[in-house]
Amino acid sequence: MRTKIILSFFFIASFASAVLSQDKKGHKHLQTEEIAFYYADGIKMNTKTQTPMLLANLNDNVVGNTPTEMALDWIAKHQTLLGIKDISNLNLSFKRSSLSGHNIRFQQTLNNVPVRKAQITIHISPNNKVTYVNNLFDPLVEQISTSPALSEENAYNIAYNKIGAQGRLSFSTNQLMVYNQAEHTQLIYKVVIESETPIGSWEILVNAQTGNVISAADKAYYYQKHIDAKKTNVNGTGNVFLSDPLSAAGVNYGGNYIDNNDATNAQLNAAMTSVTLLDINETAGVYTLKGPYAEIVDEESPFNGLYTQNTSNFNFNRSDDAFEAVNTYYHVDNSMRYINETLGISLTPYQYSGGARFDPHGLGGADNSHYTGGSGSLAFGEGCVDDAEDADVIIHELGHGIHDWLTGGNSSPFEGLGEGVGDYWAQSYGRSLNQWTPSDVQNQWMFNWDGHNVCWGGRVTNYTASYPGGLVGSIHTNGQIWATVLMRIYDQIGRTKTDKAFLEGLAMTGSSSGQQDAAIAVRQAAIDMEYDCDDIDVFTNEFTATGYVLPDFDCPVGINEITKDNIKIYPNPTKNKINVVLSNNENSQITLVDNLGRIIYSESLNTSEKEIDMTKLSRGIYSLLIRTDNKVISKKIVKQ
Repeated sequence: MRTKIILSFFFIASFASAVLSQDKKGHKHLQTEEIAFYYADGIKMNTKTQTPMLLANLNDNVVGNTPTEMALDWIAKHQTLLGIKDISNLNLSFKRSSLSGHNIRFQQTLNNVPVRKAQITIHISPNNKVTYVNNLFDPLVEQISTSPALSEENAYNIAYNKIGAQGRLSFSTNQLMVYNQAEHTQLIYKVVIESETPIGSWEILVNAQTGNVISAADKAYYYQKHIDAKKTNVNGTGNVFLSDPLSAAGVNYGGNYIDNNDATNAQLNAAMTSVTLLDINETAGVYTLKGPYAEIVDEESPFNGLYTQNTSNFNFNRSDDAFEAVNTYYHVDNSMRYINETLGISLTPYQYSGGARFDPHGLGGADNSHYTGGSGSLAFGEGCVDDAEDADVIIHELGHGIHDWLTGGNSSPFEGLGEGVGDYWAQSYGRSLNQWTPSDVQNQWMFNWDGHNVCWGGRVTNYTASYPGGLVGSIHTNGQIWATVLMRIYDQIGRTKTDKAFLEGLAMTGSSSGQQDAAIAVRQAAIDMEYDCDDIDVFTNEFTATGYVLPDFDCPVGINEITKDNIKIYPNPTKNKINVVLSNNENSQITLVDNLGRIIYSESLNTSEKEIDMTKLSRGIYSLLIRTDNKVISKKIVKQ
């Protein structure tokens, strides 16, 4: 089923349905469960709960000794707006502090059982101001029994049989949850199975009282396509494609530059580069492609092993299966090392300790690759050009992992956001190598070696569609909109600044975030990291040109807050009217604007008191601007 998106000025509604995405070979995978929403006075609202899903461009003071306490303080002040009756139903599920501030995520619970897809994320800037809120709290959860009639073992067996799992089991989990995405609230088991057959990361929802299967979906992200010996980390050497052989040589697919069933030749060998493999593991004279940022595993068929050897020299060519293992280790390690050490953003997988795990030969040899969120692992297929020979494929799949790890398991495929994330992250690296000129069409290609040939068509980062009219039924196609605008920003302000804002903003998003939500978050990250006004303007202009609607923001803000002794606004929050009391009778202009900067009310005053009726306005956060001859005062007003 394709999900239709209807746009009418400031109204967008997405219908809650399962979306089948299609990878490069036409295999279908269930990808998203969208939450219906619309825009009211610039606020993204949940159609079902009638509560705001996204609050942006905030600058709210909070109280607390820790980021968690500050986040709870903000929630307590706005719990009516968010639809929360009892804050004790929120459990801290994930927190992360980085360059743009703190992201605090809370999981909604019922009798201490988590409610599926019901979280609140509070972003706090380095100045201890709440600037961005992602709200998926569900106030309509019914009070049901959370004591299951079905055992975990029985639920697992039902799930296992439902998908016809066979062969080696690489990962499985079973979690009791509350499910409120149907007509009535249900108690369920969420079973995740990653087996040899069928390939994927399968999520099966089983009713914990009746044993009925609610859904079974492959949640993997496809790119489209006993010896106690002393362990040390040492540097090794290996041959890799820094990007791919075509980009290295500046040629197109054909002639001597074809896959030819993995056969090598002088031209393809010349395209390789000898690199240092940093911090690989040495145990009792055995060297393994395992380090602090990347680790080889053998979790999927064809089970070719770990390519260990008794030397630190891993100089293979593409005719040897070990080449893909070396190539993948280098690129995963290099990208994760860049994030952590160059950008200064601390990031590791949350599913396990250590580097990002990858299987260089997986998916039963099929011509596709994926990231599986259950195990937190990457795997690469082998059809046509082996996927792990193309840095774009490797880094794209790693991009899915980065998205998942930044959000603590709450990454979103909605509107192709996840696919665009992977494409941008791969292109950001590829563009930094300067192997093509800006005038070369290949400069905008994704998957230069694996795609744009007889294998499949590839993708681009100069996609001409805009948002939201250009959205179609394929998340891989839609993702090109997101990747394209990010690369336009990259070309203007550079890789480092764009990558930092991209990663920091992505960390604010949630499991139902779309491209517009992410654009608002990325710009907010740049603001919170105190990028200069010219850079902020680039984000604003490019995102707006693409079609994303961003809250109004003037840089520099130029707004001077004054103390409560000089101005008084009450009641705040309000359900109907507010009273504004100024410190003197000087002439002033009072303006009420919504979250998109649209003027709702404006009046010139020559008195010190004014009553404003907000009864007919939608719930949300508004800005009250009081302008005098020498200053502008801004106050946030919460309409309940």
